[in-house]
Amino acid sequence: MTTATRTASLEEVAARLAGARRLLIGTGAGMSADSGIATYRRVGETGWQAYGKTAGVDAADLMTPRAFEEEPARAWGFLELRRRDCAAAVPHPGYAALHAIAARAPEAFVQTTNVDGLHPRAGWTGGFHEIHGSIWRLQCVGPCSRSFWPNEQVPWCELEETGLARDWPRCPACGRTARPHAILFADLEYTGNLAPEAARRAFHEAGPDVVLVVGESGAIPTHAHDAQTLRRVRGACWIEINPDPGARGARLTDLYLPLGAREALVGLAELL
Repeated sequence: MTTATRTASLEEVAARLAGARRLLIGTGAGMSADSGIATYRRVGETGWQAYGKTAGVDAADLMTPRAFEEEPARAWGFLELRRRDCAAAVPHPGYAALHAIAARAPEAFVQTTNVDGLHPRAGWTGGFHEIHGSIWRLQCVGPCSRSFWPNEQVPWCELEETGLARDWPRCPACGRTARPHAILFADLEYTGNLAPEAARRAFHEAGPDVVLVVGESGAIPTHAHDAQTLRRVRGACWIEINPDPGARGARLTDLYLPLGAREALVGLAELL
């Protein structure tokens, strides 16, 4: 496969997807953006992003294990705003379109670096791994064990007028502060999720023939790295959907669609 950037048409990409036997799909922040969920790096667009500025710190500094250990009221205040934004977001039609595309392949697996939980809310029940975890699960800040709380057991926090949280969750085993079961900045304490991690490795090892990457900025090129490796080792075709032609994946992919996630996926699903 060539590694030169080439802009493809919807029809070309649809034809390649139609022939996929083992389809690996990776989604990033651009997938969530079309549902109105802004990223950490687009400062000032939402209340939770402005929270860090009001507190006099960078937003990233509030999403660290140390912040949940030493400043739980402030860290949980920030996280609660983030969770409320995610809870209010509705999965856009691109999710259903993507899941329909995946369902056409004899075998498919979805991996995401998003922590907002929109794929399950949109109805995906197939092979799935949240690489960075989820804000809808919790673990001990210690951690005192590898345990984590499933979604339905995650309580909401109360927020003071100042934005500080009160009555934040605690570990039921040891009583210490709970934190999101997600990879935070400067994080060595994330306990992981063994079953989906193993399922992702097994799917990679079995050899996907098509890797579809949607909405990854390239700042942390998790899916691009996987796609590049699987192309080299397994001969997989790498398809990239990203409205930014300057994104790292867009410069290296086999087929590139310079469109947003919703527009591209709905168009592809209609063609298929």
